[in-house]
Amino acid sequence: MTVNHRIPARERPVPAVPPTETPECESSTCSGISTPESVELHTAWPGWIPLLIIAVMVVSCVGFAVGRIAGW
Repeated sequence: MTVNHRIPARERPVPAVPPTETPECESSTCSGISTPESVELHTAWPGWIPLLIIAVMVVSCVGFAVGRIAGW
């Protein structure tokens, strides 16, 4: 015996058991793949050394550009 009872488009069946929340350890796609930073890396470079290297590169590029414009 078949029942031809259609559910109206506005009404959807309510699940018998509400869905459970995803556990926090499974909620992220990157859970468990990160590695902690070693303590040695915290003091590997003082903060001013990379800034000094960047400043030298910027001064060199600007000096080259100014020299090219002035020599034109």
